[in-house]
Amino acid sequence: MLTLTFNTLIKPLGTTFLALALLASCQSNKTDGASKQMVHREPGQDTIVYRDTTLQEFSPYFTEHEGKIDTSYVKVTYPVFQDSNMNKLVQENILFDGEPDIATYMGNFLEGYGNFVEENDINVPLAWFKVTEVSVGTYTPEIMLLKNFTYDFSGGAHGNSFELWNVYDLKNYRKLPLNTFISENKMKEFTKIAEKFFREDEGLTDTTDLEKDYFFEDGIFTLAANYGITKDSIVFHYNPYEIKPYAAGTTTLQIPYEAVMDCMTQTGKNYINEIKKYFTSIQ
Repeated sequence: MLTLTFNTLIKPLGTTFLALALLASCQSNKTDGASKQMVHREPGQDTIVYRDTTLQEFSPYFTEHEGKIDTSYVKVTYPVFQDSNMNKLVQENILFDGEPDIATYMGNFLEGYGNFVEENDINVPLAWFKVTEVSVGTYTPEIMLLKNFTYDFSGGAHGNSFELWNVYDLKNYRKLPLNTFISENKMKEFTKIAEKFFREDEGLTDTTDLEKDYFFEDGIFTLAANYGITKDSIVFHYNPYEIKPYAAGTTTLQIPYEAVMDCMTQTGKNYINEIKKYFTSIQ
């Protein structure tokens, strides 16, 4: 339980509001908005059942400006499965900085805000916030794509966001790198094919210089670190600032399996066949 005291306030607050804030803080600084509704995807999409859980925690440091009260918060939403091993995979997609649990992940952000307030003489500090949402992308009984979308604001002109994608083998509960699907000795050929689809999506010719309007090093096209799989494509996701300015947002590139079958490993082809069979069976 976090205790709200006068010396942790950014600015003095009205007596009535302070009493209410203190009462709320003493009752609980955390909210658990766990949904009891089971999520079931319709045929043609995911057909796995899980529960979406939301945890939210507020900072005890309040700020007041022009009569408006605000405070920093962190919110995490993630799926909960019956299989504990799958839940471990979900946590891996949240705790990638080595935190032992989600409570620590949330607390670290709020502690950072508290330290910022105490160490800086700012009359009206802006409230921070951080929102993390982990969702299930493509799912079959053998393979699953997990996506972590995180947006945080810690001052500055605007917030920052990123997505982290990971593909997992559900029989062995292990993350699958891209070379599970694409042969190492075919990676250059695969990249050239991907560049062709990228140029088509961006409305570029085969000779358009990629160095002028994109952040590719030396103007050479490269694959995004984030890759995923769908029922018919390998997908790459570029985060803001990765290849374009922040204002341009994200870029998602889809490459049909049929266009790159010659570049695939036998293991990759086996996974793709299972994916196609699965989605055909649930249509």
